[in-house]
Amino acid sequence: MNGTRSSIAAVVPLLLCTVCSVGKAGEPAQATTSPAPFDMQKAEAEVETSYGKAHPEVKEYVLWTARTFGPSGMWLNEDAWAGLSATAREKRIQHLTVLLEQGQYGRHLCAGLAEASALEDKRLLPGLIKVAGYHRVDRDYDCRPKWMAVAALARQESDEAAPLLVSLVDHGNQNTRQWARAALSRKTGQDFKQDKQAWAKWWESQGNKPIDDTFLLPWVMPPQANE
Repeated sequence: MNGTRSSIAAVVPLLLCTVCSVGKAGEPAQATTSPAPFDMQKAEAEVETSYGKAHPEVKEYVLWTARTFGPSGMWLNEDAWAGLSATAREKRIQHLTVLLEQGQYGRHLCAGLAEASALEDKRLLPGLIKVAGYHRVDRDYDCRPKWMAVAALARQESDEAAPLLVSLVDHGNQNTRQWARAALSRKTGQDFKQDKQAWAKWWESQGNKPIDDTFLLPWVMPPQANE
């Protein structure tokens, strides 16, 4: 009898653990709410897969970005949110959609831009385009949110973003300029570097609408001033 009770006592905690580990629809009850740790090997694999036809300089720039910003969480692997439950994912997308579309431009957006880059949801496009397209003609400004938005657009591979990306290939900020080139190379398999006219001509030759002339004007440096 004592042996039977001991067996029952040993089994019950196991049953409780099994029940507690499963939530609705078979999802883990405590699904991750943080992105997976940065993995440089995955970044290298993404470059080989998605930037296979890009110029070596583009590939090295993507890898440099990953090495430089990955450890701090400002650059995430493409599958960083693979462990996020469907409910939590939807909540983050809704939050980021409002943040990027309605938030004022600034570095406080950077963590959200890193998240958006890994989530790759089309609903994030308008906000990403807004941040990437931020510009001031009256003074210089911090370009980190801008180029991070461009980097996020690279993974979207969106036709909608292409004209803006073309407009940025000669931008005065190196990160913005290189990432615009990388994003276009990733999407098209082409590389016209900083030649906006060449990008526009090729884009139209593929059956796309002509890029507005305002996007093809040479980049002009804003006056140097502190915000």
